[in-house]
Amino acid sequence: MNLSLYENAAALRGLQEYQDIIANNIAASHVAGFKAGAVGFEAVEGGEIARSTHDRLKNELPGSFPLIRSEIDYAAGELRQTGNEMDLALHGEGFFALTSVNGDTVFTRDGQFYVNADGILVNVMGHEFSNDGASNIRVTAGSGPLTIDKEGQIFQDGELVDTIGVFTFDNPNADLRKVGGGFMTRRPEAVPVAAEAGEFQVMQGFLENSNVSAIREMINLIEVSRAHEANQKMIQTFDQNVGRAIGTLGHTT
Repeated sequence: MNLSLYENAAALRGLQEYQDIIANNIAASHVAGFKAGAVGFEAVEGGEIARSTHDRLKNELPGSFPLIRSEIDYAAGELRQTGNEMDLALHGEGFFALTSVNGDTVFTRDGQFYVNADGILVNVMGHEFSNDGASNIRVTAGSGPLTIDKEGQIFQDGELVDTIGVFTFDNPNADLRKVGGGFMTRRPEAVPVAAEAGEFQVMQGFLENSNVSAIREMINLIEVSRAHEANQKMIQTFDQNVGRAIGTLGHTT
C-alpha cells in the first residue's frame, strides 16, 4: 500500500478547507468586529484518517497524516472613529452579547446599534443587545441622546438607564464557534463571565474594523493554490506509474 497517496489525499482535503477559510475571510473583511478564521496543523495517526475516508481501512494505515484544525484569530482590529453615538467598540477583552430574533444568544465585537420603536437597543438584524445581567436594554425612544461611558454605563437626559453587557470566556477558541458574519455562539459547556472593570473600555463613536489583512489573505491563497497543485501532480504521477506498471505486467504474462 502506497502511503504517499493517502498523505497527498489528506493534504488536499486540508488545503481545500484552508482555501474555504481564506475565501470567507476575504468576503467578510468589511464586516465590523469580524475575526479572521485561522488554521492550526496537527498530525493524526493513520487509523484516524482512515475513519474519515473509509472504515475498511481503519488501523491499516501506519504513520501520521496532516490534519487542519480550524481556529479563530482574536487579535484586535483597528478602531475607527465614526462620530456616530450609536457605534460602539471594545478596547480590550470581551464581547457584546445579543439575543437573536430566534431567542439564541450570540456574541460579537460589532457594536453598531439602533433604538427600535419599543426603545430597545438592537442591531440592524433586530438582535437585542444585553445588559450586564443578560437582559435587554430599554431606553426612552425619541427622548434625548444616549451617552455611554467607558465602563458601558448608558445615560439618557443625564440619568443612568442601564449598563451594556461585556462578557469574556476562559478560552474563546475552545468556547466559541462562528455562525456567520461577525457573530459567534458559545459551546454548551462554555460559560460567559461578565467582564470586570479594567479588562475593557467601551468606546462610543468608534467601530472595530475586522482584523483581516486582505494582502496577507491573498498571499495565503496563492500559497495554498501552489500547494494544492503540487499535491495534485503527485497523485497524477502515482496514478500514471500504477498504469504503466499494470501495462508492463500485462505484457509479461
